[in-house]
Amino acid sequence: MIYKADFDKHSHTYRETLKYSLRLFGGDDKLFDLLKISCIKRWVIRDNNAYDILDFGCGVGKLTGLLAKDFRRSRVVGYDISKESIAVAEEENAGLKNIHFINEFTNEQKYDFIIVANVFHHIDSKQRVDTLCTMKQLLKSGGKIVILEHNPFNPFTRYIVNICPFDIDVRLIWLRNFIKLANISNLRVELRSYVLFFPWQSGVFRTMERVLGRIPLGAQYMLILSK
Repeated sequence: MIYKADFDKHSHTYRETLKYSLRLFGGDDKLFDLLKISCIKRWVIRDNNAYDILDFGCGVGKLTGLLAKDFRRSRVVGYDISKESIAVAEEENAGLKNIHFINEFTNEQKYDFIIVANVFHHIDSKQRVDTLCTMKQLLKSGGKIVILEHNPFNPFTRYIVNICPFDIDVRLIWLRNFIKLANISNLRVELRSYVLFFPWQSGVFRTMERVLGRIPLGAQYMLILSK
């Protein structure tokens, strides 16, 4: 897996850079991570059983830490090729007992759920199918891959990506094109939905999002893939 951006360079300023890019929405980057957790709990992990969860392309561990806190009986692993980002993630999540960070995989470890949040637009287009195939090999029987990606149709998303320093030169992936990648990788699409229509945590807005999932105006889209 090759990132277009050098995330080692951005690791210690990642949060500040992201907050600046999100200033139009109050600069609250944690809110968007909480909204992703809400989507995962609604459609993917609906109980408190113990699972092996992988946060693929975890960066500095923002979402990884929230996953570990919400699914305390599960073992949550954050993976990233950026060693500097992993070092920051380990430091910031040192108090969590059910979290672990890695730079490479072992053949023995398999996962029930692989979460991939806003990662694929950073991966070289020629490596995207290979990356999906790697994830497929990491799945347990009955496991799921959860994709969250920026929606190019949303003008606010495009604005944020255009001003974000570590998104320079990225090309966002249309939902229909990601489905093609999944088909080429022999992965079945179990769910497709546009998400994050409203940058607020209110339960009223979360209920509205369930109805709006087919409308291509959400800031991001979500796919659930299986073997």
